[in-house]
Amino acid sequence: TDFIAEIQAFEAAHAQFPITDLRWVVAHVPFITEEYVNRLKALGGGLSLTGWRYLAGTPAQNGPPFRMIVDNGIPAGMSSDGMQIAPMNPWLHMYYATTGRNARGQLINDGQQITREEVLRLYTRDNGWFLREEDQLGSIEEGKLADLVVLDRDYFTVPDEQLKHIRSELTLVGGRIVYDTGVLT
Repeated sequence: TDFIAEIQAFEAAHAQFPITDLRWVVAHVPFITEEYVNRLKALGGGLSLTGWRYLAGTPAQNGPPFRMIVDNGIPAGMSSDGMQIAPMNPWLHMYYATTGRNARGQLINDGQQITREEVLRLYTRDNGWFLREEDQLGSIEEGKLADLVVLDRDYFTVPDEQLKHIRSELTLVGGRIVYDTGVLT
């Protein structure tokens, strides 16, 4: 698969020129193994994850191995980057990562589910690593950009099926309101 060729190429480049401080990234890794996660981690790399198997996955074609990746500690983040193979709605990806269920409701990624806190961190704080902006974004702290949303329901307590329907009622980027359903009026 693609991740093998990519990581082997990074290793070949590293054998000639050190690349461990460049933060190489491999994306769309539904079938990555712990061996290759460790090899990428040794090169200073990270993984960009999606839940695109939510639409096309089966028990035989599942992944990525979210639990293994989060437990491994390699830099990782989540995105919803492709309309050709995946829905753009991040809540669908978060539903898949936390439940292991595809769009048909079939459990296809059993044993690889992660918690709501973990997937939220992958979408927010952990993505700062990929941009080399972990000191500016990803968490709500003094001195960081005020990027945040006010949601229409409680992400941490709604039933799993409602995760797919969460919407923003107010969105701030850099401390400025960029979306408001009228909650401030």
